[in-house]
Amino acid sequence: MPEAIVFVISITAVIFGADWLGNSATHIAKRFSLPRILIGATIVSLATTLPEIVIATVSGVESSPEIGLGTVFGSPLVNIGLLFGILLLLSQPSINKTYYSRTIKLFIAALVLVTLLSLGGSISPIFGFILILFGVAYLTIQFVVGKQEQNLIEQIENRFENLKDFFTQRENYNQTFYLVVGSTLLLGGAHFLVGSASSLAEILGVPSVVVGFIIIAFGTSIPEMFTTFNSIIKGRPGLGVGNLFGASALDLTLALGLASIFNGARLNPTDLYLTLAVLGVISLFSLLYVSGKVSPKILGVLLITTYFATLIVFTNFAT
Repeated sequence: MPEAIVFVISITAVIFGADWLGNSATHIAKRFSLPRILIGATIVSLATTLPEIVIATVSGVESSPEIGLGTVFGSPLVNIGLLFGILLLLSQPSINKTYYSRTIKLFIAALVLVTLLSLGGSISPIFGFILILFGVAYLTIQFVVGKQEQNLIEQIENRFENLKDFFTQRENYNQTFYLVVGSTLLLGGAHFLVGSASSLAEILGVPSVVVGFIIIAFGTSIPEMFTTFNSIIKGRPGLGVGNLFGASALDLTLALGLASIFNGARLNPTDLYLTLAVLGVISLFSLLYVSGKVSPKILGVLLITTYFATLIVFTNFAT
C-alpha cells in the first residue's frame, strides 16, 4: 500500500525535522547570547509543538483541516492522558507545584476559550486569529512569571539536549545545516503527511479526523514519549511534566488557530465537545496530583483508562 509507506516516511520526517530544528534553534540562540529564560520559555516550548503546528498549518492551507484538527485535539490527549498517566503509574514525579498548577490552569483556560469559540462545531478565521493571540499571551505569561523559576525552565530546556544525544553522538555538527535540513524535513514531511493521511482515511473507510486524532497525534508525540520513559529510567520523572501541559496549551491555541485562520475549520459538534469534555476531565484529574490527596498510581490508571476509552469511542462514533 503506497499510501501507508508515504505516511510512515512523512511522519518520520516530521518528527526528526522538528527535533533537529529545535536542537539547532536552541543552540543558535545560545550562541547569540539570548537569555536562557527566553530560550526555555519560548523557543523550546514552540519547538516541542512544531509538528502539530506545521501539520495544522499545512492542512489548513491545503483545505484538509480535518487532518490538522484531529492532530491538534489528539496530541493533548496523548500528552496528558497517556504520557502523564504513565509517569504517575510508574513513578511519583517531584514537581514545581507553582509552575505545574499555573500551566494546567492556563491549559484549562485555553479549553474554555476553544469551547466558546467553537459553538456550533466550527471555528472561523477570526476566531482562529484570537486563538493565536491567546497562544502568544500564554508564551508571554510563562516568560514573565517564569523569571522566578529559572532552574525549572532550564531543566525543561534539557529535553532537546537529551534528544540530540539520543539521535547522534557528534557534538560539533553544523547547526545551520541542521536548521535548514530540519525545516525542510518538517515542511516537506507535513505536506506529504496530510495528503497520504487523507488517502489512507479513504482506503480504511474512516473520517480523516480519526487518522489525525489517533495515528498522527500518537506519532508526533513519540519524542515526548521517549523523554517520559528516559526520565523514569534516570529517576527524574518530574522534569517534563509541566512541558506536557505547555505543549498541549500551544496545540489548542497556536496550532488550532493556524488550522482555522485560512479557511475556517469545522468538526462534528458531537466529536468536538466529546473531545473537549475529556480534555477537561483529565486536566481536573491532573490538578488532584498537586493536592496530594489522591494516590498517583490511581490517577495514573484513571488517565490511561480515559485515554484508551476515548480512542475506542472516537473510532466508532466519529463522523
